[in-house]
Amino acid sequence: MKLLGMRLPGILAAFLVFAAVSLPGLAVAEEIPTVQPPLTLEAAKFVPDALMTGKDHQVQPQATNDGLVNTYTLQTEWGQVTAVGDYRLRARINEVNALKTLDEMSRAGVFGDKLVDGVLAPVEMVVDLVSDPVDTVGDAVDGVGRWFGNIAQSATSDDPYQEGALSSAAGWAATKRAYAVELNVDPYTDWEPLQEALVSVGRAAFAGGITASVAMGAAARDTVVSTPLMIVNVSDRMRKILVDNPPERLADMNRADLQDLGVENRAIESLIANHHYSPMEKLLLVDALKRMKGAKDLGTYVAYAATAPDKDVARYVQQRAEMMARLHAKAATAAIVPTNRAPLQKLQDGRIVGVYPLDYVAWTPELGPLIKAANEDLGQVTDLKSKELWIEGTVSPEARKGFEAQGWAVKDRVQLLLDGSS
Repeated sequence: MKLLGMRLPGILAAFLVFAAVSLPGLAVAEEIPTVQPPLTLEAAKFVPDALMTGKDHQVQPQATNDGLVNTYTLQTEWGQVTAVGDYRLRARINEVNALKTLDEMSRAGVFGDKLVDGVLAPVEMVVDLVSDPVDTVGDAVDGVGRWFGNIAQSATSDDPYQEGALSSAAGWAATKRAYAVELNVDPYTDWEPLQEALVSVGRAAFAGGITASVAMGAAARDTVVSTPLMIVNVSDRMRKILVDNPPERLADMNRADLQDLGVENRAIESLIANHHYSPMEKLLLVDALKRMKGAKDLGTYVAYAATAPDKDVARYVQQRAEMMARLHAKAATAAIVPTNRAPLQKLQDGRIVGVYPLDYVAWTPELGPLIKAANEDLGQVTDLKSKELWIEGTVSPEARKGFEAQGWAVKDRVQLLLDGSS
């Protein structure tokens, strides 16, 4: 399967490998027309009106698609910020809202004289370093394409999230986490303007004894919080865990939970050591697997997740785990099928289902040949009742024909990740 080593744009490369090991069947008819990414799409066709324009952001009219996932550009007062994928777009908008809200709160005196000039000033000098727009889709998700050259090896980095004994002892780190959770953002966000603001607020609020709930209550009374906050899918239980536990303790909890699921220690330690996931993303990933407890071979997905070489791949894998857990709640999973590189769900009713957090699937020249080459890998599987491909977004008519020609039923707009919310 030499085609699996081809350099393809970003998330497209990721999905082509997933599809190549997941979609057995007959050869695709040659007459199905293909398109060559990147594609230029109208953002408004994918983004609700309420999200296209906000008080502190504007989604640019055009989105770029690599054949599977959209890359959006947001214009903010901190410059242009990119977001890869519909789910990530919502998270980025929420981060913009949260940063503006923190600044409004501090300037309104919620934190007394601890932050009299607001929280934006300390980060203005680093904005150019962290919010420069990404010029191409290939640059935006280039790390995903590199993944497939050596997917069997986990790519890790030095842990950037350890808060350290001093900050933990001082208490402000927990305060920072509490404010982040109250604002429905990742306490370990990689968007530096917000991360710097959370640190500033955490220190000031801890010094002044101002809890997140008190600050938010005061802001609400004084109508300081003028920007509506969107809800990211994190349960109250998970929010409490995030606030109460530093990263090192979260790692211990994840380790224990995965051991309880019967995952081998080697796979567990590889995932724990992969810091391309933020502590929150890793916690959500493990929680999704816990919700599938009872399914066989959950360790297959852990080993797969541990190989993520960068943040874009890590987020993609975590979002896919969330979709799998939500499918499991609808139709119980019997096992995770370890097909080469892309774990799939085998449901108790005999169906094999692949779920993917994709925005718009186009029929590209590479997709058909890769699927055909991969058919041989799964040709020995004889006990499959049916095969289904579930897509969070939409599928082009040509792509649908291509998949159906291979014997796969395609379901789009499945709303396993976004719940249809705006």
